[in-house]
Amino acid sequence: MKKENKKTHAEGEQTVFKKKKKKDDSQLLACQTELEQWKEKYMRVSADLENFRRRMEKERARWMESAQAEVVYDMLSIVDNFETVLNQTKKQELSTEQKKWFDGFAMINKMFSKSLKTHGLQEITEIEQFDPELHEAISQVESEDHESGEIVEVLQKGYRFKDEVLRPAKVSVAK
Repeated sequence: MKKENKKTHAEGEQTVFKKKKKKDDSQLLACQTELEQWKEKYMRVSADLENFRRRMEKERARWMESAQAEVVYDMLSIVDNFETVLNQTKKQELSTEQKKWFDGFAMINKMFSKSLKTHGLQEITEIEQFDPELHEAISQVESEDHESGEIVEVLQKGYRFKDEVLRPAKVSVAK
């Protein structure tokens, strides 16, 4: 009877052990499944954060470029005024002292223009054939020397800033 009791007791322990093992296995499987879900969520959130950082960096660069373009655009009136004054002085007779003053202004204009150029400002040099992307037609004139659609005269220079048209050139076009 003692042997039979030991057997029953041992079988009972095995049954309890098997039930406990099944329970532990199912808990382990549940934990592994939850771990995989958390890993997947982490990967998604990590990728979203990286995409957000890239997007913000691009947007910040765009804002900076836009702010720079506004400042440079405001400077164009100064460039225009310098050029107007310097072109007028070429048409007049000046005393030696006046010539020195205007030579100084010409040097300042040259330095200012060079500085703007190093920051991305470029003059629109395509001034033969009218292009609505680069030019603004102010007037149409009769011209025997030019074909229809050709630029006769540049009334105000146009500029690009970092390869984008900042101000189109104002031109008169042949009819």
